Amino acid sequence: MTDPSQPRRRRVGLIAIAASIAAVAGGALVFAHSGGGHHGRMSGNSEHHLEHIQAMLTKIGANAAQKAQIDGILKPALADMKAAHEAHYAAFKQFHEAMTAPSIDRARVESLRAEQMKSLDETSKRLVTAISDAAEVLTPEQRATLAKQIEEHHRGHGT
Repeated sequence: MTDPSQPRRRRVGLIAIAASIAAVAGGALVFAHSGGGHHGRMSGNSEHHLEHIQAMLTKIGANAAQKAQIDGILKPALADMKAAHEAHYAAFKQFHEAMTAPSIDRARVESLRAEQMKSLDETSKRLVTAISDAAEVLTPEQRATLAKQIEEHHRGHGT
């Protein structure tokens, strides 16, 4: 005997999967076409990002040793972010090809989705680790001042 709620559960499950894929694809599309946010392309020259960070560190009174240590932490992290962005863009192209193929290979689409979720999680962990490591180089007072500066900076960007 079949459970009358089984078709409904299956339908809800399919809707959830479709919504997840749409959210990932939509987010990827927005990110890929927006240049990676209002600070510019992550795939661009990471030196620009490091210069911006150095300027912020100067404003909060970081000394030369702190700046050098933070630069050493963030430079490889930004290189990793650039590589992750490029890999994400390549995967997005594969997703686009899968969605425009004569028939939809659901297993391939799911594989792409799962790979991207894993990659985004790993990239997020890498970034959070680097930011935490860099923050530990600063004093609590410097971190508080930096947080205020970041908040003021983002206020002008509608966030």
